[in-house]
Amino acid sequence: MSGRRQRPSWVIVHYRDTTWKLDLLVCRVALVRRQIDGEFDSMELLAEAVGVSRSTASRFFSGRPTSLRVTLAILKALKLEFDDVAQPYDPDEAPEDAA
Repeated sequence: MSGRRQRPSWVIVHYRDTTWKLDLLVCRVALVRRQIDGEFDSMELLAEAVGVSRSTASRFFSGRPTSLRVTLAILKALKLEFDDVAQPYDPDEAPEDAA
């Protein structure tokens, strides 16, 4: 068993008093696709293109909180729309799986 913590496939985020379920798996796949296309060779290059630190970009992909501005900038660099990866979240609904 690895000592590494498993990354969540989705995370609950709060932007402007609204709660969203953000699909991190789609974001990670898009990052790999951008790397395959030669747009970003590393997390550092993605972060530089977005105008954030490497640690901020890594926080996004690991499901830790970032601002809406950072989220939108990363999604744009990944060629994703917000609606591609986020859906309104109702905490009263039964979760599909644990984040």
